[in-house]
Parts: sequence; structure tokens; C-alpha cells
Amino acid sequence: QIVLVSGHLDSWDVGQGAMDDGGGAFISWEALSLIKDLGLRPKRTLRLVLWTAEEQGGIGAEQYYQLHKENISNFDIVMESDEGTFKPSGLGFTGNAKARDIMKEILTLLQPINVTDVYDDADGTDIDYWMRNGVPG
Repeated sequence: QIVLVSGHLDSWDVGQGAMDDGGGAFISWEALSLIKDLGLRPKRTLRLVLWTAEEQGGIGAEQYYQLHKENISNFDIVMESDEGTFKPSGLGFTGNAKARDIMKEILTLLQPINVTDVYDDADGTDIDYWMRNGVPG
């Protein structure tokens, strides 16, 4: 089973500290790096994808989906860090009620940094193909 963690490499801030979403790519990379550094052994495969061509219509995401959609039942959740690197307040989430309850339980672990909200909708150019076909995102 696969947990996909991702961000895209393009940005809307051409100055120092480009944020959308080169920052999301590094947030995703660092999340997996921290899991490894902590010696944690996930029960599922954690897959990092650094998307390209999001601003050009999401063609990188579409190609990835086309190459992997035959194994869609192996994807437990797809995540995309987008919209910059501002102070987080929670996660947007799309999935069934049982999956939402699991996500709310997971976010209780982030109470010390006040990142506990689960918003009713998620979107992301790079993960929309998966969510439209029933994978929680």
C-alpha cells in the first residue's frame, strides 16, 4: 500500500524564497526525511513525488496518473503541499467519513503546534486525478 506525499516545483514568487510551491516540495521531502531520521518504520510505502508542469496544465501529474492508475487500489492516500509555506492551521481533506475520522485522529498529534483543522474539501492539480477516482486526498 502506498501513501503519496508530494509538492510541485514551480513557483509564483520569482524573488528569493519562492513559495508556491517549491516550498511544498521541500516540506514533503523533509517530512520523509524526518521519518527516516527518527528511525520510524511505516506500515506502508511512502512515495515522494516532486511534480513538474503544474502551471502548464498539470501535464506531469496527468502522466504520472496514466502510468500508475492500474494500481489505484494500492494508493491509500495522496497528499500535496501547495499554496505556499505559510503557518499551517490544518489540512484540506476529501474522502469518506471513515477516512475523515482517521485523519482527524492523526491531526490530534499536531495539537502542540495548533495544526488541527480538517477542512471539508481538498484540491490540488497534481492529485485531482486520484481524488476524482476515489483515493482520499
